[in-house]
Amino acid sequence: MSLYSSTLLANAKKTEQAKLDKACESARQEALAPIKKEIYQECITKFKKDKSVCQRQADAYNGNRINGAPMFYELPACVKAFEFRKI
Repeated sequence: MSLYSSTLLANAKKTEQAKLDKACESARQEALAPIKKEIYQECITKFKKDKSVCQRQADAYNGNRINGAPMFYELPACVKAFEFRKI
């Protein structure tokens, strides 16, 4: 395989990986949406914070857990992205 072919193959793999990673993150954000909504509502009602502060807090939530893996990486789109990365 020539250097040119290897470079084309590597670039194609990077492009495909980026596409799969984007699909994974999109699926995760969709799954996180109800949790973000709860965070926003709790911030408004329980903590009586300003709406803009609550929105920023909810938007920033990424499903990270203390001493655990972030949430929703088991979704099919994420599994596909992780499996492709191993190739």
